[in-house]
Amino acid sequence: MEEEIKNLIKIWLSITASLCYCYFIPSGIPKGKYRLLSLLPILSLFTILPLHLTCVFPTAAVATGITWLANFKLLLFSFDLGPLSSNPPKSLPFFIAFACLPTRITNQNHKSQIPTKPRNLALSLAIEIVILSLLMGVLHDYRERLIQHGIVLVLLYCVVVFLLVDILFAFSNVGVVLGLEIEPPSDEPYLATSLQDFWGGGGTSP
Repeated sequence: MEEEIKNLIKIWLSITASLCYCYFIPSGIPKGKYRLLSLLPILSLFTILPLHLTCVFPTAAVATGITWLANFKLLLFSFDLGPLSSNPPKSLPFFIAFACLPTRITNQNHKSQIPTKPRNLALSLAIEIVILSLLMGVLHDYRERLIQHGIVLVLLYCVVVFLLVDILFAFSNVGVVLGLEIEPPSDEPYLATSLQDFWGGGGTSP
């Protein structure tokens, strides 16, 4: 475990250094194939980073946030597209945060057209954490009994996965720190009163 923590620290230092390079060097190169060529070493590095980890959760986090998300955003950035491109350029903390976190700025036009329900993020997050803790306790203490009821066990695991993802996305919301309005990771789909409400407003933000 100690070795895994050391590897994780090295990986995140590499990620930070790589994104600093992307901010200062390729951003000064005209968009297109030349900027893409300057980003290829970083894209290659981000692709193999999860291979240096062995634990499931850190590997999944790096693979999702860096190998998939950051690489995709950097590919868009090479053609002056996506959330990393702007005029004037974004600050370095903004660039790093939005490169590797599943967040996006609220579209003001879209927001003005579609009314949103007020949401107490702190209360919602606290409730989700409590529910997740209770479910984890149930799965730990009664797993042997629940195995006999396969459907119930699968449903519980699905709820746990949803809550875990929603909590992680909520913690990755850097809008308060950066002074930006960020779209919420989800709109409390478990409070939906109909299937249309669930699918229409409860999905996780991409």
